[in-house]
Amino acid sequence: MRIRKKTILYAAGVLACGDLALQALGFLYRVLLSRYAGAEGLGVYRLVHSAYLVLNAGCLSGVTMACSRLSAACEARGEQQRIGGVVRLAFSVFFTLCVACTAAVLLFGESIARGLLGDMRCARAFPFVLLCLALTGVENIFKSLFIGLEKMHYTACSEVGEQLIRILSVGLLLRQYHGTDYGVVAMRIFAGMVISEVFSALLLTRLFGRSQMRGALGAPADRSLRRQFLQIALPLSVSALASNAISSAGSVLLPQRLMVAGLTYEQALSALGVVSGMATPLLLLPIALVSAVCTALLPAVTAAQAMGDQRRVQALTGRAIATVGLIAIPATAVLIPLAPYLSELCFGQPLTPGYVTLLGAAAVASYYQMAAGSLLNALGLQRWSVATAVAAELAQLVLLYRWCARPTMGIYGYLLAMLLTGAAAFAVDLQILRRRTGVALRPLRRFGVPLLSGAALFGWTRVFFRLFRQILPGGHAALCCTVAGAGLLYVLVLRLLGIRLLRYLSHRIERPAIPHLCL
Repeated sequence: MRIRKKTILYAAGVLACGDLALQALGFLYRVLLSRYAGAEGLGVYRLVHSAYLVLNAGCLSGVTMACSRLSAACEARGEQQRIGGVVRLAFSVFFTLCVACTAAVLLFGESIARGLLGDMRCARAFPFVLLCLALTGVENIFKSLFIGLEKMHYTACSEVGEQLIRILSVGLLLRQYHGTDYGVVAMRIFAGMVISEVFSALLLTRLFGRSQMRGALGAPADRSLRRQFLQIALPLSVSALASNAISSAGSVLLPQRLMVAGLTYEQALSALGVVSGMATPLLLLPIALVSAVCTALLPAVTAAQAMGDQRRVQALTGRAIATVGLIAIPATAVLIPLAPYLSELCFGQPLTPGYVTLLGAAAVASYYQMAAGSLLNALGLQRWSVATAVAAELAQLVLLYRWCARPTMGIYGYLLAMLLTGAAAFAVDLQILRRRTGVALRPLRRFGVPLLSGAALFGWTRVFFRLFRQILPGGHAALCCTVAGAGLLYVLVLRLLGIRLLRYLSHRIERPAIPHLCL
């Protein structure tokens, strides 16, 4: 028997470094878009991007999860020769779906832009949307494979390089355009995205070619492997397609309902651009750390289940939920008082405290929902994550339709709907995890400690940022001092509560690889 030892901290650390760099570059990218495209341009781009998300979800979400889970299970059981069959299946299914989507968009592109998206200008970007989809598929299949095999550094290098090239290419394309046709602006943004996706697809293909798995690519997938692949991919693809279609319907519907509340079309489109292209990316800055932990835990949970180690599954499930809270809540608590200043500084767009508070709470709920959904997928319970995700999106669409048309609520109705549906979806997913894994809830440790830490950091940031701005020259110095003090206070609060976050994550993964077992 062969034992391979790794730590969650190592895997999460590699991913977090890449994700933090990616998040910083992504934030710069959003600033660049806001400067060159403006709020209305971002609104048109958001409409096109909503259509792209639907295509991406239908073609890739189930395929990549199946690739990641099956490759992790094959590696855990010493069946490396079957990994090639997993990769071949992933590409076959993806390109079949991609060709079907391409034909539909080319035939009905104008009808989609006019009838579904409500803006004919969106059609100009569709050819580049299809190119971006094909290249993203190649990239994401290889990324999911490397994640399943715990080669996290490959995906980190690819994503950081891709984001750098995207910033340069989109920036140059937008800088050269001086017109006011926002359909052309959206087209140029997607053209820059295509250039960056070419880099990622080529790099990951090259890394795969240099790996030891290249020779296994010719191995065909047997019937059992095909059945398992479809059992994972099909429900997740249907779920992601339905969820993203509903979410995209919300993006299209939001401006229309805001117009009912009294806004003009330009104002409503600008409101969509602000919430999706400026405020949301600002409040979602902690997602780099949260997603790194969730991604690092996924193959470990899958491997533990494959080996029948139920105690290990329970420990990792509880750890994932607790870690999300320990990262997401304190980080968001620091961002909420700083967000109005950061938004004005970076985007030139003021945000009210109530707006930021609602959006921050909705962001925390989305982090928990993301973690719980990932755990369900890793455990093979994807049908439950499908049901809760679709139900949450439907509920959010209904609430958006009713609340955003009220003049007293407007865009706040959308933010409140995000918060309530995200929290409800997490509560349902958590209950399913408790029943299926037997994980203990431990509300004080897994929810009370993060909330206590968040309350302390929120109070510190709110009081001392104002104080530092009064006694220090310039807002940048006040910002740095406030964040540094919040970091020290966070470590102190955790130590007083008996928690050392790095030691908490430094849990060894002992994964025996037993050869000649079937999946």
